[in-house]
Amino acid sequence: MNIRHFFPIISCAFLAVTPCLRAGEAPSFALQEGDIVFSGSAAGQGAAITAATGSPFTHCGVAFKLDGRWMVLEAVQPVGVTTLENFFSRATKGTFAVRRPKAAITPEAYLKARKWAVAQVGVDYDSRFGWDDKKLYCSELVWKFYQHAGIELCPLRKFRDYDLRHPTTKKIIEQRYGSLEQLPMDEKVIAPSDILSSPLLAEVPTEGKK
Repeated sequence: MNIRHFFPIISCAFLAVTPCLRAGEAPSFALQEGDIVFSGSAAGQGAAITAATGSPFTHCGVAFKLDGRWMVLEAVQPVGVTTLENFFSRATKGTFAVRRPKAAITPEAYLKARKWAVAQVGVDYDSRFGWDDKKLYCSELVWKFYQHAGIELCPLRKFRDYDLRHPTTKKIIEQRYGSLEQLPMDEKVIAPSDILSSPLLAEVPTEGKK
């Protein structure tokens, strides 16, 4: 897929609203360019994130339209795009949600974020959740996308702010860092649930959602 087509240039950013009506594949709702979509997984890393944050939401991405079809920019391995239907199909029951900025964003700000996002396609996934741009994880990608549009969705947190001693979370930490003691406790970090609860975002009601 040609990355030059990502986030098509529109004359008035975030105003192109289109119903999403693929019955049986995705819920029915009016989606907008730049909407943030959330999902959850109860397996592997998803279970560890839920244990650490207390939230079932473990993944997120940014929605955009490409050639008439809704897509999602997401940080997996590597950063790339998937269809909205595929994103929805991977969500554990009860963990599909959509959020939208309450304040209007200028076309210029949106295009600045779009340009940054295009450059991230192909970047490796960051399984150690560092805050530099060398690698990216899902909520970091979404947070930084909006930062480039001039919006800081929510305050950044640190590893020490989460429940790291839960056995499920601790196991993942030990696999990736060697031990809990080697985890950089003051590293900047953001979880999908932190973005989901941002006061700057409004809930987008969905019908037939998981």
